[in-house]
Amino acid sequence: MSPAAASPEVKGNLKPRPPPSQSPATSSSSSKRSSEMGATKARQSAGFVTRIKDFLFINLVPLGTSPAQIPSNLFQLVVFHIYHTALIFLHIILSFYYLFARQYHRAKNNFLAFLYHHHRTPQLIAQDIKGLAKTPQHVGIILNYKENEEGGGIEGLMEQVADVVSWSIGACVKTLTVYERTGKLNKLHEATYKVINRTLKSYYGETIPVVKLSTPHDKTVYPEEMATDPDINIAFISQQDGREFLVELTREFAYKAAKGEFEPSKLTVDNVDRLANQLVITEPELIVLFGPKLDLDGFPPWQIRLSEIYYAPYNNSVTYNVMLRGIRRYSKCKINVGR
Repeated sequence: MSPAAASPEVKGNLKPRPPPSQSPATSSSSSKRSSEMGATKARQSAGFVTRIKDFLFINLVPLGTSPAQIPSNLFQLVVFHIYHTALIFLHIILSFYYLFARQYHRAKNNFLAFLYHHHRTPQLIAQDIKGLAKTPQHVGIILNYKENEEGGGIEGLMEQVADVVSWSIGACVKTLTVYERTGKLNKLHEATYKVINRTLKSYYGETIPVVKLSTPHDKTVYPEEMATDPDINIAFISQQDGREFLVELTREFAYKAAKGEFEPSKLTVDNVDRLANQLVITEPELIVLFGPKLDLDGFPPWQIRLSEIYYAPYNNSVTYNVMLRGIRRYSKCKINVGR
């Protein structure tokens, strides 16, 4: 029988089939996939945020920064980089300043070395100090022993001393104290004496000034016998004559006071000053440093209370113009002794 010939009752019983319903297992797997996809997206988002945070808080922080100083939030990060940028600019400015200062002082030292040159002529040295209000009678110099540099070693140190002695005699200096921290020349009087006389001959000819060398710490003098008074006395001192001397002096005073041989009331500044002048040196009026910075390198502290100290920045050689500038600086200084 064809569908067209079907009865109305049969037609009423023909209804569309409902779609097949999903089983519980299929629904559970779909929910699981959805949650996994959400978790994956969340992890990706968290990873992206972590990468951004690492870039901002770790990669933008300079290497070597202490973990305690690494910013933990955006505000600290901004403040950190403001300070860091300011320090960078300050470092750049100071670098340019020191570069300019070094070049300026080196050019100045070279120009003055060319302008003021003794030419091994005592008359020119006397002309350079002519007209000064005052000149020092006792000058101290601080030299540095250089082992492996050109013009260094013991012979180079002797040559430097000989040059300064020649300039000092031309400037009417009567006492020259030579300080070298390790005391390389303290026991080389005879060899140093020969180098000084050889240099003086290049300045004064055959008739040279008379010099006398001594080491106060060892109480040695060279030459031991002299027919005439020396034109200049040269004393060699070292670090042993500085703080170590004061320590030994204090220990000696304490030892004698404990034995009753010394009254503590006699330990005054005047008595210590008198002993220091007798056992070491008297106080220099001018101390000249031939190094690039102000470094006394252990020079006896008791003997520099009223001394004028001069050095030429960025200078690293023993030159006549530094000595001359020190003497001129001394001629203009005013010493005020407190009550």
